[in-house]
Amino acid sequence: MFCVAAFFFAISECKTYPYLKPIPMWKEEDNKLKKSFEFKNFVEAFAFMTKVALIAEKMNHHPWWANVYNKVEIELNTHDAGNVVTEKDHKLAKAIDKVYTPV
Repeated sequence: MFCVAAFFFAISECKTYPYLKPIPMWKEEDNKLKKSFEFKNFVEAFAFMTKVALIAEKMNHHPWWANVYNKVEIELNTHDAGNVVTEKDHKLAKAIDKVYTPV
């Protein structure tokens, strides 16, 4: 379920927005969009993270992420909306997918 919380809604009463369709290969759970990325090596993983950092900064929407060698885990949600998935997360996820080249 995709939902957006506003200041006048309790988190448990957040509205759902059906226009937020699932994004292929991204999983929504625990009010986060999540995806794992794999690369040939650490340098490629770090280069990807640099590209994502520049996109995120332009969007003023920053991911939670973790990197171990050739793997990058990304989680997205919107803190200003009560830590739920919003259209901002969908836009960033789609932008991230555009710079990812699968192994």
